[in-house]
Amino acid sequence: MDLSIQQCGCWHNGQHYPVGSEFWTDNTCSSKCTCPTRGSKVQCSNASCPAGQYCGVQDGKPQCLEHSYGICHVHGDPHYNTFDKVTHNFMGNCTYTLAKVCSNSTSLPYFNVEAKNESSCVPLWRPTLMHARQPA
Repeated sequence: MDLSIQQCGCWHNGQHYPVGSEFWTDNTCSSKCTCPTRGSKVQCSNASCPAGQYCGVQDGKPQCLEHSYGICHVHGDPHYNTFDKVTHNFMGNCTYTLAKVCSNSTSLPYFNVEAKNESSCVPLWRPTLMHARQPA
């Protein structure tokens, strides 16, 4: 190990951290560590996210994130406005996933919201929101 690199920060579980940095040791944000001075050992203590924030993984690292929300809107013949405010028009009898939990490493309960395009007797496409459901 290069001694000059070791003097510039701290090592923890094979990762190097610069002096003054703070980091969470797990994906639940229950233990926060700091690298206090050059060449010192990492100091860790029990911690949690502040009120109004939750522990999430962003860019591969656990961190406290603000609660936020988005709106997805399905209407008409058929128009889909996605969470990123883009409009799509999908024709045909199909089922589309609107939102679902993609990872088991989140604190959210599993959910899956789908919309189903169905044609009616008149030439009109009608999206129907199907209920959220638990995995089989």
